[in-house]
Amino acid sequence: MLDQDVRGFIFPNSIIDELLPELSHSELKCYLCVLRKTKGWNKEEDAISVSQFMKVTGLSNKAVISACESLVEREILERKSGDRNTGIYSIKTYKTTTSEKSSLVKNFPATSEKSSQVTSEKSSHTINNIKNNIQNTNKKNTKKSDLDLLADFGITDQLADDFMIHRKACKAPITETALKGFQREADKAGIPLAEAITISIERNWRGFKSEWDWRGSGVVQRQPQKMTFSEKNAQPWNSPEDWEGVF
Repeated sequence: MLDQDVRGFIFPNSIIDELLPELSHSELKCYLCVLRKTKGWNKEEDAISVSQFMKVTGLSNKAVISACESLVEREILERKSGDRNTGIYSIKTYKTTTSEKSSLVKNFPATSEKSSQVTSEKSSHTINNIKNNIQNTNKKNTKKSDLDLLADFGITDQLADDFMIHRKACKAPITETALKGFQREADKAGIPLAEAITISIERNWRGFKSEWDWRGSGVVQRQPQKMTFSEKNAQPWNSPEDWEGVF
């Protein structure tokens, strides 16, 4: 049987009305945790460790840190540094003065309409700024890291770390296009992508080409160029072979 004495706390309407569709599962859990430990205990702020977040939300260490960073960046939560680097969290204040201003001037319809219009515009502007911050953060979060991108191509562990160091030394970014180029040339050479990347690291190559001397000395082989007419003209003409490629 449910306890009839159900206690609770105020939940900001703007989170439900405007921001709920934009918040991730982890972000909403961490927000509720801060709300419970502050407003739920009639406090403005509270020191909350990562382990406390994990216990309340059931999230992993990485998920808690990522969600809290996002909420602070989006100006939904405020955070200060406390003892032992424990975060002191508080709920970002939402202005709710619309009703108060309207009640003060409700006897003057024209002024009341202007007041509510200005307040509504300010509130809409604030919500739009928060939503834009959320969308921009989501775009950043959806961008794959170098390790994730390498993992998609089967490059993991020590080889992935070595390849990242090698590409940085070559001042070459790790991109999907670059990895597809490695894969294409590895297929031409008939070797796995991991072997092609290993060879490029060992021989300090920026890239990998199937026609290079990757089995031997490691010297990049270039196709011989045909001699120009003037170069050929300077050679002795003792046999028909000497005239090949001139005309």
